[in-house]
Amino acid sequence: MSKRQTVEINNAIPCPCCAQPVAVPTVEIVIDHYDIPPHQACILRAVWKGKGHPVQTDRIFDAMYADDPDGGPSPTQMYSALKVSLSRLRKRLEGSGIGIDNVGYRQGYRLKIEG
Repeated sequence: MSKRQTVEINNAIPCPCCAQPVAVPTVEIVIDHYDIPPHQACILRAVWKGKGHPVQTDRIFDAMYADDPDGGPSPTQMYSALKVSLSRLRKRLEGSGIGIDNVGYRQGYRLKIEG
């Protein structure tokens, strides 16, 4: 089992249990607070684990389709689904101080925290 990874953000999020402000939330608190759907949550968890370092697209695909016994759809369909889900996830996180940046051609994505 891995340790919980946390980051400090500009806008404190209320704890889902006690409603106290949390400036250093876990990824699960962020997912709960912004009501992030499962596919988008898989992307956020995968990028969050990178701690600001590039996370290759294949690792994100593995996270997105971990429960699929066939390993997911074709690579073209996976990439298309990633682009759509990533766009929606970025919109949900607007103004939160949490973002996901494209690192460069074939290098993947990284977590970006403002503040």
